[in-house]
Amino acid sequence: MSRKHLGTFLAIVLIGMLYSPSGAAAPPDGAVVLRDHWFLQSSERVEDPGETVSLEAYQPKEAWYPVTVPTTVLAALVDNKVYPDPFYGLNLTSVPGYKQGRWLAMPADSPFHKPWWFRTTFRLPECFKGKHVALHLDGINYRANVWFNGKRVLDSNAATGMFRRYEVALAEGMARADAVNCLAVEVIAPGQIEDKAYRTKQLEATTGWDDHNPQPPDLNMGIWRDVYLTASGPVTLRNPYVKTDLELPAMDAARLTISVELNNLENRNVSVEVKGIIEGIAVSKTVQLAPLAKRELVVFSPADFAQLSVARPRVWWPNTVGAQELYDLNLTVSVEGAVSDTARTRFGIRKITAEINDEGWRQYYVNGKKILIRGGAWMTSDMMLRLTPGRYDALIRYAKEAHLNMLRSEGFSIRETDEFYDLCDQYGVMVTQQIFGRNIPDEPLAIDNVRDMMLRIRNHPSLVHFLGHDETFPTETLDKAYKDMIAEYMPDRTYQPHSGAFDVKERLKTGGTRTGTRELWTYANPAHYYTHKNDGAWGFAQSGGIGGVIAPIESMRKMMPADALWPPWTDAWSLHTVIQGGHYFDAMADALNTRYGAPKSIEEFCMKGQAMNYESARGMYEAYARNKYSATGITAWKYDAAWPASPTWQLVDWYLQAGGAYYGAQKACEPLHVQYSYDDNSVCVVNSFYHPYRRLTVTAKVLDLDMSEKLVRTRTVKVGADGKTKAFTIRWPKGLTKTHFLSLKLTDRAGKEVSNNLYWLSTIPDVPGTEEEGHGETRYAIHPKSTADFTDLANLPKVKLEVSAKFEDKGAERVARVTVTNPSKGLAFQVHLALTKGAGGPEVTPAFWSENYVSLLPGESRTIQGAVYVRDLDGAAPAVKVDGWNVEG
Repeated sequence: MSRKHLGTFLAIVLIGMLYSPSGAAAPPDGAVVLRDHWFLQSSERVEDPGETVSLEAYQPKEAWYPVTVPTTVLAALVDNKVYPDPFYGLNLTSVPGYKQGRWLAMPADSPFHKPWWFRTTFRLPECFKGKHVALHLDGINYRANVWFNGKRVLDSNAATGMFRRYEVALAEGMARADAVNCLAVEVIAPGQIEDKAYRTKQLEATTGWDDHNPQPPDLNMGIWRDVYLTASGPVTLRNPYVKTDLELPAMDAARLTISVELNNLENRNVSVEVKGIIEGIAVSKTVQLAPLAKRELVVFSPADFAQLSVARPRVWWPNTVGAQELYDLNLTVSVEGAVSDTARTRFGIRKITAEINDEGWRQYYVNGKKILIRGGAWMTSDMMLRLTPGRYDALIRYAKEAHLNMLRSEGFSIRETDEFYDLCDQYGVMVTQQIFGRNIPDEPLAIDNVRDMMLRIRNHPSLVHFLGHDETFPTETLDKAYKDMIAEYMPDRTYQPHSGAFDVKERLKTGGTRTGTRELWTYANPAHYYTHKNDGAWGFAQSGGIGGVIAPIESMRKMMPADALWPPWTDAWSLHTVIQGGHYFDAMADALNTRYGAPKSIEEFCMKGQAMNYESARGMYEAYARNKYSATGITAWKYDAAWPASPTWQLVDWYLQAGGAYYGAQKACEPLHVQYSYDDNSVCVVNSFYHPYRRLTVTAKVLDLDMSEKLVRTRTVKVGADGKTKAFTIRWPKGLTKTHFLSLKLTDRAGKEVSNNLYWLSTIPDVPGTEEEGHGETRYAIHPKSTADFTDLANLPKVKLEVSAKFEDKGAERVARVTVTNPSKGLAFQVHLALTKGAGGPEVTPAFWSENYVSLLPGESRTIQGAVYVRDLDGAAPAVKVDGWNVEG
């Protein structure tokens, strides 16, 4: 065999490798997953019909682009260097088909207006011989004609909608285990509609981006989920489900109900045995299937199978309040003693409910106990749908490390993947899944997409709630369909039709929640959630937030050329904010200038931005904790970004860099926490655990800018389970410097510090004023009556810190324990730690720190833990980098 043919043969064999996943909705055991050895080309350059393109012997007239699947067309072309990195500078604007702002109709002259072909060849293993073979396409955006070995097996009238899975039963003999097979998929983009102004943000059952970031020019056309083949006997298993009913309040028993759908692929009566195993629990049932029976539901209930009443179950809890216990269900169906098909799924035993409380707000309960929701709105993790396991893991682990307990999967995003839900299950992050952003005119198509999504994700214990649409109501037809499907497929999940009221008086109509305001989407100071009611820490906010979040300088330098970084807002910088452009955040920039002093460089802008974001995020989440349970929760706008942007709405940026906003949130959401209230000057201890604490000592110190102590207060307190205790009120001494500090420490009965918190405060308070709506040339503005003045922070003396670090490997991680000591007589303010690839090398992301952007009093020492994945070091030895507001060296 020649080297050329040997290479081709090896590629074909690798394509036919068997895949063994852990999740249920991913390709099943034994599936042949088609990932590599695909080729891509525009239909403009392919004159041949699908019957020809899908033959193994087909020879294209010009070269096609090699790609891996899943991929969008644009992502594949970027990988092939057809276009430069669209995420850098102004590169995106040079991609043909790019349009500014929000748009729905694909331009007629766009290279993505016409279909694109995906083509691959592969071999099937010998075990597929004599079996029923099915082709699975788990996600196509938006329409497709599918050809297999010269035959069209699926057309674009049937294959429509981004969030549907397609299973095509291949005719006997069509899929060959003794020869090379060929699959060709002609993908048609969304946006094949009249190009005009629409009074809606969404018309098709596809992803969208609202105003978060630019629209990718291809509108994410492509094969965005797995393509694979399965082989079975005459009967298949589909859509396994375990409904759990946990006995409350004792949690000492649970009733499990197993269901699964059977499909008879043959035109004859069949007697089958279905078996299920959950750890040591086994059930079985014999079922008679009529010829070609489809979706025959088989149910194993505790009424018929006593072993499904489980004593002392391991219970799944959200992050911080308990363990994330998971079970596996394995199912087989046998015909005439031979296994015909298998299926498995993972589930958790828990009971999560919600009610509308006496004030008209949504209140969640986990396993019978109230829980304060503190989380964020989740955006699709990459604008070009490069949905990598590493990116998912980093973002969801960041949420866990910040003690957040819920993500709201946003309605203009994708309907999230099994990888996302698996990690939320593992890390204990609850999920609210929004169904769509707006009403889809083709309602039957919308319902088909939603049904498939619900069947796919319903076993995940992290999935707790559905929202209908974003800031609008579904039609009566869609609303009824959503409720009916939830009742049929997962009756233990809750639902509301609308994300949240703009006017809190309307909250009962939307489902007991409110949305954000222009002010909260632009800039909110740390006192806002204390001093405001209707858009403060009261009730449940599906949106809101702190406004524009400024990325760290390391991310800004990766985002655009140096000459585009200053002053605000250059064309490249404005592109990398939101689609309204940088001036959308002028009110935030004004606040930064007034509060901290006008920056003279991008470095100073980012440094001051981290401090401002930190205090605002901390104040927002702490206000909800202080006000629980008149405040029931917030999923702040928003958690992540789909492309590099700053300022934008994010706690973690696209480069997986966590800045001041993230670490302010992490500080606020400590499960046992001491905090200050901006409205009444009280100091409180907040406990998020479901057990009480006694003999805790709170110590407060008020310090001037030069670190001279002006007040010290100490009190021993107790705090109840999931409770809060006011320790005392700060009575401010006279003569404080304009900028001063409040240091809070919480120690346990053994004297061990369990929480610390340092606030920078001003003798000039934040007092709300008025807003000015922007129209035409007039920009939106916030006019407070007074604003805290921290400009004297610029006069903090420089400090030189003492730093030591110890490293150890823990599995796939390199963990650093970094001790930072401030030997000076001044404050070390906003100290930032990073791990780099060698001394002076680039910063490693993601990096999970126990705290960051810390401030150290004179003589204070703190040991902080940071972890990175060894793979992200690229073979380099890690080094610790320490910088900060007034840190030398």
